[in-house]
Amino acid sequence: MSARNYPPGAMVRASEIYRNPRTGSAGLLPISKVTWYVWIKSGRIPPGRRIGAATVVWPLELILSLGTAD
Repeated sequence: MSARNYPPGAMVRASEIYRNPRTGSAGLLPISKVTWYVWIKSGRIPPGRRIGAATVVWPLELILSLGTAD
């Protein structure tokens, strides 16, 4: 999914961020699910914001900045 499909200030779920080879979803970043959660655990990215019992989201701007950093 392209970042152009999101409105400004959008919040995204983890499943939209990393790639999923099983479904063919490319994700916003070319990383695996494991890498995403390792980054959270190591403090490279914040743990996200809970918006329900089982839903955690991150600001799209943060995700896009990860793709351009390093």
